[in-house]
Amino acid sequence: MPFVDLVAKDDFASLWYSTNTACRNVGGFDPTRPTIVMLHPLHVDSTWLYPQLDDPRLTNKFNIITFDTRITGASVCRFSGMYDLYVAAADIAHAFYHLRIPPAHIFASEVFSYVALRLAALFPDLCLSLTLCNVSAPTEPKVVFEGWEELMRLWCYAEDLESFEHACGLHLSHTAAPDVHPDLADEIVAHYQMNWPPFKRNKLITFAQVILNRTPMNATELAAVRCPVLMCQADKNPIFPVIYAEQLVEGLINVPNGAVLYNVKAAIGFITIFSASIVNKVFSTFLARQPLTRSDLSKPTESLAEFMMSGLRRLAEFTKEPSILTRDPKSPLSFSRVTQEVCRNQEAAVRAYEKGQRRAFSPLSTNGRPMRKYSERKDDWMQIGPDGFSYSGRHSRPAPSENKDKKPSPPPEPPKPAQVVVLEDIDIPLSEPVSSTEQAIARSRRVVVGPVSTVEQQVVKGLEIPANTGKSKGSKTATTKTQQIMRKYLS
Repeated sequence: MPFVDLVAKDDFASLWYSTNTACRNVGGFDPTRPTIVMLHPLHVDSTWLYPQLDDPRLTNKFNIITFDTRITGASVCRFSGMYDLYVAAADIAHAFYHLRIPPAHIFASEVFSYVALRLAALFPDLCLSLTLCNVSAPTEPKVVFEGWEELMRLWCYAEDLESFEHACGLHLSHTAAPDVHPDLADEIVAHYQMNWPPFKRNKLITFAQVILNRTPMNATELAAVRCPVLMCQADKNPIFPVIYAEQLVEGLINVPNGAVLYNVKAAIGFITIFSASIVNKVFSTFLARQPLTRSDLSKPTESLAEFMMSGLRRLAEFTKEPSILTRDPKSPLSFSRVTQEVCRNQEAAVRAYEKGQRRAFSPLSTNGRPMRKYSERKDDWMQIGPDGFSYSGRHSRPAPSENKDKKPSPPPEPPKPAQVVVLEDIDIPLSEPVSSTEQAIARSRRVVVGPVSTVEQQVVKGLEIPANTGKSKGSKTATTKTQQIMRKYLS
């Protein structure tokens, strides 16, 4: 899988990408075909764009390149609390320049739809059109925001496989179709376990903060989007309600002939995966109506600093902050809209989540794969019954037979494999997006996050070890040597 390095004085990132060519790089592009740049769905990476890469309606007519963001997939970066969706858009613009990608059609999903919108506003010459799937709210809806906060704590500090799989199941209920096949559910959960395990929770909190701390685009930025726009939205998705897609359509006032909103008959889940056939058909039909363009990889006519400076000028105009023009145009972090206070809070939260992560639970076996398939898990106390209570799943012993001479009954048949994975029903009421004040309160909670212990003093075999030791007359200390050793061991 090829990559492109973004190097600056204050930043480093290596963006991994793939294409639909034989060698998986841009050198194999057909110059007679238009180019599509794809950003992957939320919580996964670019490998989950295979429904689009394998569709002949797209891959036989277009050059396709898929990107991992710097904090997802195989990409690596040097952590910075300044990273936000504006920096993500600047990363893609850098990739356009270094890889000599021609102006392209942009395809993005969920929150990364706002990366595509920012890219179109800051670098309009790079975008031929935008196709946005399951557009999210400008900031996370309050109910969803609080749910992700709780799920993130449960996920990052799980202490056993059952607890971690329970967190995976809750997350799967929010992202997978209700009738998901066990094999596909196993693949999604395996991806979660291998990429977001508790012993990598600093990576998860880095990604989560970009999503939960995002800021809305103002009216001037939305008005700067002047390319054709298509939106594919699930009509019954409580996490990405249609109402926010409709509001976005009204905000894109300068889109030629207006933005097009297409409602997909889906309830919940990744529509680019579970409703891929419908999305691909609508997407290919939309592209067929656009003017035909070539994909010649020509050498840029201006330097990187001049190319990125044009985006900084537009950002300064949108935000009415002339100080932005003094930033280094070669650094993607120069496009950040994160304040110093938010930057400090995000860095402090990452440090808090890093504590003890090397000793955190691992859901992986020695070969780096999950210990078991999600669909093969046994009934346990985490499963909630129809009456709202959870049971241990223990089976009572059969009563002893009165006739001892009776032949034993044959062993029960093994259970048949499940045809679908039963997910928990999700009932998320429509709520207003969170405010900047609520985001700040949540950031302060993350700094002190951690496993909560109800034991205030350490006790070993009934012997209490004092938390504070004082000196007594006639002795150097009141703490015995044994207590000192035990306290060091327990700490």
